[in-house]
Amino acid sequence: MHFFPRSGWLFGATCAALLGASGVAQAAADGVVFVHGTGDQSVSSATTGYWTQSSIDTMRSGRPYLIVGYPGASCAGFSQCSWGSIVDQIVPWMNANNITSFTVITHSNGSSPLRYMLGHTGAVSAKGHAVSTVTSRISQVIFSAPDLTGTPLADQVTTSGSFLNIANSVVEFFGGGSYNNPAVVQQRTDNMRVYNSNGTFAGAQGATTVGGKPISVVRGNRVYANIFSSDAYCGGYMYTIGLKAAALLGWGSFNASTDGFIGSDSSGYFGNIIIDDARLNHHQSRRSCHNSGTLIGKKVASVSIPPPSQQTYTPETNVQAAALACNNYAAAYATDFMTGNTVWKYGCSSTQLNNGYVEPDCLISYGYSSSYRIPSTASWNPFLNPAYYPTWSEVCPDSWQGDGICDACLISKYGFDATTGSTGANDCVQSPPGGSNWCADLAWDTYYGFHNYAVVQALH
Repeated sequence: MHFFPRSGWLFGATCAALLGASGVAQAAADGVVFVHGTGDQSVSSATTGYWTQSSIDTMRSGRPYLIVGYPGASCAGFSQCSWGSIVDQIVPWMNANNITSFTVITHSNGSSPLRYMLGHTGAVSAKGHAVSTVTSRISQVIFSAPDLTGTPLADQVTTSGSFLNIANSVVEFFGGGSYNNPAVVQQRTDNMRVYNSNGTFAGAQGATTVGGKPISVVRGNRVYANIFSSDAYCGGYMYTIGLKAAALLGWGSFNASTDGFIGSDSSGYFGNIIIDDARLNHHQSRRSCHNSGTLIGKKVASVSIPPPSQQTYTPETNVQAAALACNNYAAAYATDFMTGNTVWKYGCSSTQLNNGYVEPDCLISYGYSSSYRIPSTASWNPFLNPAYYPTWSEVCPDSWQGDGICDACLISKYGFDATTGSTGANDCVQSPPGGSNWCADLAWDTYYGFHNYAVVQALH
């Protein structure tokens, strides 16, 4: 149950979720504490909006748990209003549930207040609780997507003074409201260099323990955004494609070694890396995607897990084509808004999918057509054939990325269509019911009598 006589994160310990608390004496127990990253979260919002109950249950391995809510944007990780609020929630939870030891699981910048606590055990919270009261019972710490040396995205937004080049879906990771809040400023790479060197945050480069506590690290090292893949949709495709664009903004490449928000150099600064996954982005690491939650649960239960190089995953599946933004699977007449002509959309039937030929809309709807698979820049790719662009002066340039039209040709080359900018990551995110997407695809122009790259409107 949740126990908080007054609502809101401003009231410290009253924001804690106390599970298993009762007036009856309880047997000693091992627990799990969840600490969210940047953002002013209440217990309720941290539970339902940040972690989600299903992800929490996967990771806690049946143990009693506490969801912390604290001002993770308004307060930097070294500020008492950050770590102190966490301490003031953990102490009554420990006492009410007779918790003798517990695992701490953090996400993103939630690592910072924990690092401060592990390095300053003599500090005292606003309610008079010594940090050592909490740290003495920590058995292990699991940092998920930790920001240990800062992120260039914090450098970007605090220097430019705006979120204009950050995808809307990613702004949440900066606390949502202000680009220059204390937690974001703290995460600048230049500031983190200072905090790591002067003892503000505990943890030396390459260390596997901090303050005597074993540290495990869960991280992604790429953003996998293939629009037809189930792996890209875990947690929501909007987040995935937004983080893909963020990788370009922060690291200069869609293929940089980053989860889209934290670079591998930052997440791997210290700790024992137990998950190092090319299909686990920054958002997905808090949602137990790609088996990460199950592996974390085993770590919580002290069950051995294979090293990252030996971990196996459930094979990705194709997203139902009807869930995609452009209805490419459906054969139909439509209006090409570039020429005004009526075009025939080829679609992809079950027969077409494996007929031995390259069917353009099968490629886009399912990621393959017979034995041909995308993304690919091979000569067989029909979307790269100049003959199919008779009314265009260029053939699928990268400048079409993030221009408001979901381009099938870009999906065929890269698996996604996105670029930096507040709306540039939304081209191929399906509009809600009653809405529509602008989509470009190969089609048969019934007026000219040839194949052409047409821009049509997909209704949902």
